[in-house]
Amino acid sequence: MMAKSRTLFAAGLIAGLTAAPALAASLYGQWRVSFDAHPGGPLPFTLDVREGKTGPQAWLVNAPERLKVEQVQVTGDSITLTFPSYNSKLELKAAGNGTLAGTATVLRATGTVTLAARAQRGSWRFTPTAVKPAGNVAGRWNLTYGDNKVKGLVLLKQVGSQVSGTVQLPTGDMRYLSGELNGNQLKLSTFDGSFTSLWQGTLAGDTLKGASFAATSRPTGNPWEAKKEKQATMNAVLVEAPGGERLSFRLPTPEGQMISLNDPRYKGKVVVITLGGAWCPNCHDEAIFMGPYAARRQKEGLEMIGLQFEYGTDQVRAMRQITSFKTRYKLPYPMVYGGQPNAEDTKKVLGDLAPVKVWPSTIFIGRDGRVKEVHVGWAGPATGALSEKVKREFDETVTKLLKQKA
Repeated sequence: MMAKSRTLFAAGLIAGLTAAPALAASLYGQWRVSFDAHPGGPLPFTLDVREGKTGPQAWLVNAPERLKVEQVQVTGDSITLTFPSYNSKLELKAAGNGTLAGTATVLRATGTVTLAARAQRGSWRFTPTAVKPAGNVAGRWNLTYGDNKVKGLVLLKQVGSQVSGTVQLPTGDMRYLSGELNGNQLKLSTFDGSFTSLWQGTLAGDTLKGASFAATSRPTGNPWEAKKEKQATMNAVLVEAPGGERLSFRLPTPEGQMISLNDPRYKGKVVVITLGGAWCPNCHDEAIFMGPYAARRQKEGLEMIGLQFEYGTDQVRAMRQITSFKTRYKLPYPMVYGGQPNAEDTKKVLGDLAPVKVWPSTIFIGRDGRVKEVHVGWAGPATGALSEKVKREFDETVTKLLKQKA
């Protein structure tokens, strides 16, 4: 009798061990994830989970972008997506009827924000079958945004009822927005692991009018109106020419070093300082460009420093955040911690160049150690030609300064 019991126990154990991987495997594939309680209404995006050579992999899909998730865990009936460079996480668990439910936790200036999430099989965005679009929104639109009527640019593409594109503001672009024109109703959304943006509008002739929402938006959102114009454009980056002052900060890196512009490493060099934070989505897009650029031109006399201002007063957490950011983008230059992204802390570090109002911004220092230019803002890859223009102008500034003598 005892032998039979052991046999039954062993059989049950084997069944349990094989059931868990089988259940986990059922979580692979495409999911339509939605933050239903997001300000402005449901914010959807596509999650693609696959088995890779070294374990599970996942991508956040905001067409045309497929953004690879930093860390993926698929166990039993759960999917956990972790974004160390953002200090955010999305956790989903089987909820019956082939659906998943869970939460996303994202960091904002006000603290951690929790967004309820649910998922079902599929890759459609807002509606499974959108009705015939009332027009074509593809093209360039001059934008008036927010209560202060800030000027910006809307860039859209349309295939049938499917719409993709982005919005460029003086404070940066909205990354890859994806959605649809359902009749005369435009809806676009994005989620990149932390940043959320939802745009809703009504098409009337050559005018779009509506509101946009982020994770911490007020219920009414930010009003916007756009006019379609073939020649619509804007300067994504504002170039400022300060009075040639010197910066004198001495700040720590996560590795325990103290970095100063007076260090021998920077003497007689052109130094570019990027002002950013791991919380800033455009700073992530900028870092993708900055890492290879810095490595390529260092032999010519270029040095770079990443000056990060992170949310919260926990310096240990901030240092961990900076390390994750640097690791994700393989940045070859020092990253230093300057405090929080507010007027007081930026003033302490940057003096008369503060307060910093737009993230990212970039400081260019000549071989003589004096500030030559400040570039305010950035245009990410979702803006296409606008992004290429910004990168070209950045390169032209560096090249000009490298040719100058100390």
